[in-house]
Amino acid sequence: MSTTRTKKPTDPGCCVAAPATATPTQITDLLQARSIAQHLPALGIIGDRIAAAVDADARAAVVRVDSRHGLFGLIIPPVGRAFPVMHNARRIGALNVRRIPANSDSSIATHLAAFLRDRAAL
Repeated sequence: MSTTRTKKPTDPGCCVAAPATATPTQITDLLQARSIAQHLPALGIIGDRIAAAVDADARAAVVRVDSRHGLFGLIIPPVGRAFPVMHNARRIGALNVRRIPANSDSSIATHLAAFLRDRAAL
């Protein structure tokens, strides 16, 4: 999994640039994942590490929230689909919002924050 850091750029760690072989769709998805990740701290989601990543196995961009409760991931789906939420590589549900141009990244981040709070995940 290749990742792009969105928080604490001076920390050593797992985050590197997007893969050189990324498709234009993956790059667009990664930009959306970065934008969603940037909204999370303002919504009270303070993970040990919040990042946007390209998951080679899922072949999709992911917003990662690494916390003491485990690794949570919001997969950026194709347009028109719901956003699946993962916990430690297992799907635990989906946001009650679909990926359409009318939904802003801040709105999606708000839905993710509510999803995690409802499950006492953070």
